[in-house]
Amino acid sequence: MAVCFLQRAPTLKGGPRFYRIAIEGNLFGEWSVVFEWGICGCRGTRRIKLFNDLRAASLAADVSRNRMLSKGYDRA
Repeated sequence: MAVCFLQRAPTLKGGPRFYRIAIEGNLFGEWSVVFEWGICGCRGTRRIKLFNDLRAASLAADVSRNRMLSKGYDRA
């Protein structure tokens, strides 16, 4: 399992935020990319996307990570 955890400092709109991306294998031989985001200290929202191969899952995770970095998140 590969995990990337990103954080963003508090803004005028709200508290500090987090974004977590994890690549996990599942029981059916597929790869899941788990996206979780929210306000630090609170329960986040979770979305799971399924992929047939690790390369496609890794590419989706990289695209999402780069998008969040461009929005002001930093690696934690």
